[in-house]
Amino acid sequence: MKYPRSEGTIRPYRLWHANEKHALRWRCYTDPHRAHIGALIEARWSKVGVTIEVYDALTGRMLGQYTRRTDTVSFLR
Repeated sequence: MKYPRSEGTIRPYRLWHANEKHALRWRCYTDPHRAHIGALIEARWSKVGVTIEVYDALTGRMLGQYTRRTDTVSFLR
C-alpha cells in the first residue's frame, strides 16, 4: 500500500482508514506513541471489522495496524 507522502511537515505521523482508503482528518501527530494511542481510540469507537493504520508521511512507512474485533482491538506489527 502506498500512503500519501508529505515533505517538511511538522506532524508526520498520521492515521489511515484501510477499509475506505483515506486518511483520517485531524489525526496528525508529532510523536509515534501518541499516534498509536490515537489509532487505538479510533479503532475502539469504530464498527466491527474496521482497520486503522498508523503511517509516517515522511517515509511512507506503516508503523502499526489496529483492527476492531467483536470484543477486542487486535494489533498487527
